[in-house]
Amino acid sequence: MPGANSIDGLNSGFNTTEIVDSIITYERRNAVLLEQDQAKKTNIITAYKALQAKILALSAASYQLTKRTTFNAATASVSDESILTATTSGRVATGSYQLQVLDVARNHQLASQGISDDDASVMGTGTIEIQLGDGSLYNFDIDSNNNSLVGIKQTINDAHMGVTASIINDGSSSNPYRLMLTADKTGLSKKIEVISNLTGGLNLNYTSALFDSPEVLSFDSASDTTITLDSMASYSGNENKIYTFSVLGSGAQTIGTDVITIEWSDGTNSGQITVTQADAEVELVGDGADGLKLNFSTGQLSAGDTFQVAAFAPLIQEASDARISFGAGGETGSPIIVTSDSNIFNDVIAGVTLNITKVTQPGETVTVTTDTDISGIKTSVDDFITRYNDVMDFINEQNTYKQDSGESGVLFGDSTLWTMRYSMNTAIGTKIEGMDSEFSHLYALGIRTNLDGHLAITDYSRFEDALRNNLEDVVELFTDGGSSSASGIEFVSSTTETKIGEDYEVDITAAATKGVLQGTTINDPFDNPLTITSANNTIKLKVNGLESGEIKLSSRTYSSADELVREIQGKIDNDERIGSRGVVVEWVDQGSNGYLTFTSDSYGSQSKIERVTSISNSAYGSLGLTDATSTAGTDVAGTINGEEAEGTGQLLKGKEDNETTDGLVLKITLDPSQVGEAVEGTITITKGIAARMRDKVASYSKSGDGALDRRIKGYETQIETITKRIKEIDERLVIRREMLFKRFYEMERTLGELNSTGDFLTSQLANLDSNWKFNQK
Repeated sequence: MPGANSIDGLNSGFNTTEIVDSIITYERRNAVLLEQDQAKKTNIITAYKALQAKILALSAASYQLTKRTTFNAATASVSDESILTATTSGRVATGSYQLQVLDVARNHQLASQGISDDDASVMGTGTIEIQLGDGSLYNFDIDSNNNSLVGIKQTINDAHMGVTASIINDGSSSNPYRLMLTADKTGLSKKIEVISNLTGGLNLNYTSALFDSPEVLSFDSASDTTITLDSMASYSGNENKIYTFSVLGSGAQTIGTDVITIEWSDGTNSGQITVTQADAEVELVGDGADGLKLNFSTGQLSAGDTFQVAAFAPLIQEASDARISFGAGGETGSPIIVTSDSNIFNDVIAGVTLNITKVTQPGETVTVTTDTDISGIKTSVDDFITRYNDVMDFINEQNTYKQDSGESGVLFGDSTLWTMRYSMNTAIGTKIEGMDSEFSHLYALGIRTNLDGHLAITDYSRFEDALRNNLEDVVELFTDGGSSSASGIEFVSSTTETKIGEDYEVDITAAATKGVLQGTTINDPFDNPLTITSANNTIKLKVNGLESGEIKLSSRTYSSADELVREIQGKIDNDERIGSRGVVVEWVDQGSNGYLTFTSDSYGSQSKIERVTSISNSAYGSLGLTDATSTAGTDVAGTINGEEAEGTGQLLKGKEDNETTDGLVLKITLDPSQVGEAVEGTITITKGIAARMRDKVASYSKSGDGALDRRIKGYETQIETITKRIKEIDERLVIRREMLFKRFYEMERTLGELNSTGDFLTSQLANLDSNWKFNQK
């Protein structure tokens, strides 16, 4: 580019810009060499990053095969999924099972008799007692503040007892509102029993089926008889239904004078009754009659008059457990009957969950077939092989040299690639240490390395046979593993830092414990019954830092410790906040007295149960909890292979930077009585092929300090230095360029001045010559 003062040879005739550009180009030859080096190093970084991506993909595929759950993949198929479905949640045995569904689980539903107004205080006062099939008992006080259907519904629902109260409108004109109780869960353990002791008003009926009073639907203006239930009417049915009646004949008909025929129907059955006299029993007969008897007073009925009678049965839906039968039985066989309080059966077939939806027909069976998910495991193995081959292909491509053209891979001769190839070949090609079975090499699975260095499943039948018949050996061939000499010591996991080794001693100094809240001594309710009222029925707990709601015990007298424990346990289990925390309530018997304990379901220092003191109507004094002692759980403590380890609950983990046990995690299920002076057991650590591959490639792919990252960062630093040097050269050449243009400008200016002087002299000489010639004349 020309300088600011460039005049491109105005006086000299030189192409100034071309001359300056040539000088600058020559003087920039070192920068060009640096740019070439920069481009080469950039290509190397690109190649390393491409390799890094392939290594990370291999690492992910390796990690997938280090997980035992990958090999737990299984399938379960059902011959008729309209009856039941099956899912797997772990390893299952190959098999075929014949099932019959004898019954499905249902939640219990009861409904009271109809009430005319759901919001009016027409109910009596007193108590309502609700007991569930598991023995849980709840008492509700009904007074002038809640003696309506709405009030009773809210009172029951506020208890969160596992029963939902709701008000339904059955459509009848006189008493349409019924209080329905529905168990939140299915099964006989949640069957509802209601004892209603309300006086001074209406009492709830959940026990007796009955007929409601007849209701007029449409009467002619001439019709004036009164229809009532006969005193001997008693509903013998078990379903809720409505009888509709229609008067036949023509015109007005007088009771006691005319023979009046009335047609009836309950929606399924139908028939006729005949009214011949007033105030006399008129009984329905035939199917569906179910004990309905009417009485007609003196008066008239008219053709076309209609009325109805509602039949009430408190049982809306019976509680039931699900039942399935294993095996068709046959002439000599005897099927196995299994029950569940829900429609889900877990591990009846190990590792399989059955969810039933309907009952099989008599003689009908459903077949459940289970198998190892060979295709799923093969997919994971195939992915590992593909990722391994991708890395090997890349290394081979980079190490290629074409003699005819002199071309080679960007990373040709790179020692990192040779080291990586050797490490990966070693990971897949050497025997698994500590593994004695025939499945200590990949070729035992029909997996071999081809002549081109590629891994491949070359014998699929051998691969499938190993998965079906030697799955545990296959798992050990690929995964992290650990075998323990003691039942209370279990291998959980290891990392790339964990070293393979035999008989690492596990020395436990403290077993993990659970948090416990222990009450003080109170009288045994069997000898001195304990009375709970609305004034002393509330407790509130904090479990592992989470507070419960107010837990209200049923107001009644408890005559045994078992009864008291069952009540407290049921109320805790139904609490919305801590109900799933697995708190266990127990009574410690000391003869005529004893004390309550509340134990957390979790282990470790974070496991703790405390009582919350800021409550009204506390039951703490009655239950011996006023001065209860809260003791937090403890974490397991000990060493592995003589190295320090950290405990969290029952998990014992080798500390970071330990020489052999860094990252090793064991689960210690020993209780305090099993911990002594001697070591509790040993653990042998093995690493399968996938685990070894994961560890090998980790040294290359690790972010920050992996071999590839270090190489990339090294080249990036060199590129930064080169870029800086190029910038310095270019900045210097900018100054040099301007200086050259200035010099050429000065030259042109000087030449211009000289040319001007020459022109002047030439002009003067010309004038002198002209004057001389003039004077000669």
